[in-house]
Amino acid sequence: MARTDPLARVEKMYVDGFPDATDASIEDLRASYDALLLQFPVPESATVTEGEIAGVPTVTVTAAGAATDRVLVWFHGGGYVLGSAKAFAEMAHGLSRAAGVTVILPDYRRAPEHKYPAAVDDAVLVATAVLEQYDAVAFGGDSAGGGLAVATLVSLRDRGAPLPAAAVLISPLLDFSRSGESIHANAATDIAVSNASITDLGAAYLQGQDERTPLASPLFAEHHDLPPILALVGSAEVLLDDSRRLTEKVNAAGGTAELSVYDDMCHVWTLFASILPEGAQALDEAGAFLEKHIQA
Repeated sequence: MARTDPLARVEKMYVDGFPDATDASIEDLRASYDALLLQFPVPESATVTEGEIAGVPTVTVTAAGAATDRVLVWFHGGGYVLGSAKAFAEMAHGLSRAAGVTVILPDYRRAPEHKYPAAVDDAVLVATAVLEQYDAVAFGGDSAGGGLAVATLVSLRDRGAPLPAAAVLISPLLDFSRSGESIHANAATDIAVSNASITDLGAAYLQGQDERTPLASPLFAEHHDLPPILALVGSAEVLLDDSRRLTEKVNAAGGTAELSVYDDMCHVWTLFASILPEGAQALDEAGAFLEKHIQA
């Protein structure tokens, strides 16, 4: 399939941005992933602050003109092993600008040092505190962070706790058992994620627990009584069917879930919105969805 010049550039950045995983340490991989994303600076017009919520470190990003009383809690990607709040601040700025909200990025604990359910525990702590402090709240996340966002929704619902107004997911990782058809059908077109990489990340995070544990692979949770969800995913991704199946399950359970598939896009293409027009378009779509559902 032909690639546009911007998409080819982004895919090359993905491929060139990581050392050989067979020889690299986790610290090397983490540093490389952060470096890949930190080359895109947050505009000076934004307000970026580091802090802590419920004992969990956070980075808060507010674009110029965005509201401070309307909040999006965004869980960053990285397979529960890589990624950091600081490295995802530029994309958070894009979401803040598009939705007119303040974005809170929790630096939840990562595997393998902290296995499941450490990330979920941290996410629930932050989510609960934010929901207690603000009236207008949404959740979201990309890749594993998208799975963590859904796990947090399920956990709060099962506790009878308040829920946010809506949730946005970008290329969510929802199934560590890798049971979707796109895992194999899109193996040749996904340059960022593979059956093998999901297997390795799952081993680091789950450390022997069932791959279909509902709060680790929330595709296998119950999906009733959840807020409206928008899932955005690239047609070339191995995780395409995670989003397809989740939206089907939420709608079948009586909820509202929208699926937006971007032709030929790579994993979490919104990270490269300054290069990819489709990345900027997806952020605008997410922003419009959030703006529709979050009311101060």
